[in-house]
Amino acid sequence: MIYITGDIHREQDIHKINPREFEAGNHLTPDDYVIICGDFGCIWDGGSGDRFWLNWLESLPWNTLFIDGNHENFDVLNTYPIVDYKGGKARQIRSNIFHLLRGEVYDIGGRSFFTFGGAFSHDIQYRTERLNWWQDELPTKEECENGHRNLNACNWKVDYVLTHDVYESHPMAGKYEKSMDHYDASRQDIQKYLDDIVDRLDYRTWFTGHYHGDWIHTKNNRPCVTLFERVVLLEDLENELKTIGEVQPPKPQKTDEEL
Repeated sequence: MIYITGDIHREQDIHKINPREFEAGNHLTPDDYVIICGDFGCIWDGGSGDRFWLNWLESLPWNTLFIDGNHENFDVLNTYPIVDYKGGKARQIRSNIFHLLRGEVYDIGGRSFFTFGGAFSHDIQYRTERLNWWQDELPTKEECENGHRNLNACNWKVDYVLTHDVYESHPMAGKYEKSMDHYDASRQDIQKYLDDIVDRLDYRTWFTGHYHGDWIHTKNNRPCVTLFERVVLLEDLENELKTIGEVQPPKPQKTDEEL
């Protein structure tokens, strides 16, 4: 079984995958997966805090997979080794914890997933570079090219897409002001990159996090499911999508509230 949810932000929101609250987790096995759509946060200080949460996650019976968001310590995250995993490349964090890398395509439970983490931070002015903010939250040209290369290899057809931010034409893309002024020349506008992909890619469902809400938006007659509170079983969600109409995101409003 494959469950998908949004940001967990370490101790802030990890409760939603605690088996005491996530009842289905009591019945999962090493053949099952819980996937987090960015802002994992359990790799942050490189010390005892990380060890506590990673030890706890490793003790759970399932495999925890995550893409990166914009609130990650990329200096620490990038120290973990890259391994072959499910047909792609991933960073192995623990025996059953893997960071799914940008631009990779994985075969998980017989389904293909294209993954691309990262997002714009709207609160850069309140953060300090290499302390609690990293330019790595946006992709490099090489990471974008890696995505195109792997999509070419699968003829631009996958079952699912996992991203943290949304594509530029999504209603929530303009919720916060964004600027490339904070980034060096190697960084790419992730929303523009994803917007190119969404119009070219043949996929069933797109999943995102980042915006701290649960709703469904349709693009090209395909659903984009934004997750935060919900931890959804993939099969159940697909049945749900057959029976409900589009659940529109709220109208974006400028705010200083932190994602």
